[in-house]
Amino acid sequence: DDEVLPMTSNKATLLAKIASLDLGGGTAGHIGTAWAYYMLSPNWAPLMVVDAKPVAYGTPKTEKIAILMTDGEYNYTYDNLGLPTNNSGGNANGASSATQAIAVCNQMKQRGITVYTIGVDVTGNQTAINTLSACATDATKFYNADDGTQMRNAFRDIAIKVSKLYLTQ
Repeated sequence: DDEVLPMTSNKATLLAKIASLDLGGGTAGHIGTAWAYYMLSPNWAPLMVVDAKPVAYGTPKTEKIAILMTDGEYNYTYDNLGLPTNNSGGNANGASSATQAIAVCNQMKQRGITVYTIGVDVTGNQTAINTLSACATDATKFYNADDGTQMRNAFRDIAIKVSKLYLTQ
């Protein structure tokens, strides 16, 4: 299922979407990273359903936060015809998936979006680690989770940090 789920507070809908995701294959991480940006950027609001429209930057009592998670290597790109290249050349804009993802992360950070990243079972995958480290707002916002328990702990830690932000502002 390649459709993007608009932002939702409906836990059942979100869990169903997660359950429908497939494991394996290449990782076009730059596309997921771009969609995280689009979901938070008011520039894309006209394309979103009413309940998922992002608010303007600088809206009082609002913090824009992206959480990027992957088990992948950012190794899948597309050529000008939309055909997969597996980063073997012929990329539509001449940049690898990792390079494109980092560029999008930098745009998010420049707009004041806080970026957290979680690598799931990426130990030994230096491309993923480097990309996720570069994408995170700072070193305290990159998590390297080797298993489900560490992944849950990463999300718990992020939730605590976001809750403290909410409670203090």
